[in-house]
Amino acid sequence: MGEAHWRELYREVVDTGLCTGCAACVMACPRDVLGYTDDYEPVQIGEGMDVDQCVIGDRGCDICTRACPRFRTWESELDQELFGRERERDEVYGIARSLLLTRTTDAGIAEVGQDGGLVSTLLIHGLEQDWIEGALTSKIVDDRGPFDAAPALVTDRAGVLATAGSRYTYAANPLAMSEAEEQGLKQLALVGMSCQASINGTLPARKVNKYNRKIALTIGLLCSKTFTYEGQQKVLADHGIAMEDVVKANIKGRFMVWTRDGGYHEIPLKELHPYTRPGCKLCPDFSAEHADISTGGIGAEDDWTLTIVRTERGEAWMRAVIDAGLIEARPAEDDPVAIKLLEKLSVTSRKRWPVDELDGAAARPGLLPIVP
Repeated sequence: MGEAHWRELYREVVDTGLCTGCAACVMACPRDVLGYTDDYEPVQIGEGMDVDQCVIGDRGCDICTRACPRFRTWESELDQELFGRERERDEVYGIARSLLLTRTTDAGIAEVGQDGGLVSTLLIHGLEQDWIEGALTSKIVDDRGPFDAAPALVTDRAGVLATAGSRYTYAANPLAMSEAEEQGLKQLALVGMSCQASINGTLPARKVNKYNRKIALTIGLLCSKTFTYEGQQKVLADHGIAMEDVVKANIKGRFMVWTRDGGYHEIPLKELHPYTRPGCKLCPDFSAEHADISTGGIGAEDDWTLTIVRTERGEAWMRAVIDAGLIEARPAEDDPVAIKLLEKLSVTSRKRWPVDELDGAAARPGLLPIVP
């Protein structure tokens, strides 16, 4: 990165609104001088300096810029590192080895998992085979329904099942790395939204070796946006639903909620749009393009998971759970609705990246062109 450090990162990513709040810079900072605001915006802490100044950076430290998955030519750098080439213009959802529909064969996982239960199956199998010692994911904050999420470290089947399911309030999952370090864990899986999953590429591409050696698998969740806790609370209240009464939530073109009394409610998704979290508004990556495995329930069949296998490492993990009979898999082409939606939402998200109004070219570096 040369002379670039926190000052450049702040001015080029945080101050311009490109920061997603993924926690990469905070996690990787070797002197712990970066922290978070309540809105997941990284800031200087403990030094009494201006917001874009860092004494450690002035001395030559650039680890925060190297960890950031939105700094400068990030997409091409990560593509080259993970796949040995840049994406082609027609690869609108990123480079992939295979597209599958997957579903767990474990009844216990299917009962609590979201859609096909792939993520929980991968994590539990990895823990039981000692491929990983823990997983960085998110958990529900007690007594606030399935809406307020926080980073979490899980280390066994019970922990995985307790954190299963989707949340639409943001949690910076990589921050759970601090707990993993306290416990001395050396091999971890990272489960996170697209912005967080991009750490899978920045760590090896920019030689953030301390953490690169610890991440044994990255599972990226297909993600268009998340919403503020207060915004979801208001929308539910407008429909006569108390947050604490909701036991499950899902989004499939509409906001779907299940309540303790056995009720089911559908709310138009457009009612949530005004409450989009600021860090999501310019994020161009719906499909978690730099994960080992990307996954989400966007197809016509609710109990199957659309799965994008991207890396050699991801392929090895998928082959293992399929060969062990833990996952059913079939071609994603069996669900043309899922493929069409994947392409549509990927293109829609990429259009968020700032462009020059005069010629339509990217006004910020980082994103490669695609077929419009």
